Amino acid sequence: METVDTTPELPPEIRGFTDPKGTCTSVYEILPNETKLYGTESLVDENGVPEPSWKYGCWKTAELLLLAQDPANLRTIQERIGSHPDPFGAFDWRFDKRGRPQRDGNETNRNLHWLAQQIDCRKLYGSAYVGLLKHGPGKKGSLPKGSAVRKYQSDVLEWVLDRRHTPCLRAIACLGVKARNLVAKALLDRVDRQGFKSQPVGSAIRVGRLYIYLMHPSPLNHWRDGFGPGAWPNWRKLAVECEFPILCPPWNWDPNINAR
Repeated sequence: METVDTTPELPPEIRGFTDPKGTCTSVYEILPNETKLYGTESLVDENGVPEPSWKYGCWKTAELLLLAQDPANLRTIQERIGSHPDPFGAFDWRFDKRGRPQRDGNETNRNLHWLAQQIDCRKLYGSAYVGLLKHGPGKKGSLPKGSAVRKYQSDVLEWVLDRRHTPCLRAIACLGVKARNLVAKALLDRVDRQGFKSQPVGSAIRVGRLYIYLMHPSPLNHWRDGFGPGAWPNWRKLAVECEFPILCPPWNWDPNINAR
């Protein structure tokens, strides 16, 4: 694997977006110097030390886009400002603020990391809601909504997929219903859109690139083949259809991933 790329320079229409209905806040409103499009492109601990195996910030060399569905919470990001070296960065499941191993933490990232590591290609990992932060306490809160938000999501996705930014991209993994629906509406015609949205998890369609619908890797989907080894067959299907090498057998599952 090569060193990850950096996010291309973001245009004013991305950095300057504000929701006219106030259902969300753009991360650039509270972090005006932020240069990443997706917070999940990088992962560092409380001291700024990166996780060396977390390589999901490729752009020029990305072959696979992992498109998740959930936005971060405004209050959560605000609480990290001043206390974390990368407030918008991916949430770390490995260590707590005292540097001690965590038994829980952000299990979605831990699960996705295990699954994605099995597939040997360069990856970009982001959210269908890009830098739009939902309002509400804790992890709760209503999702950003409205016509302006939907247009912004589509416009940003098209910007990401511009060959000038991701020239090597071969596949998009839609991690959850919201990501699948965004991809279907923004990128597919009416016939392909309906076909993609009506099929079960693991369905795929090839229109230039491969688009595959996968279960969101949240621990809440543990019993629906979205978490742990049960999710692997559909991820393996992605690798096989795109001819990505598979590095590890699926039984090399981390037994501590469900530790609580």
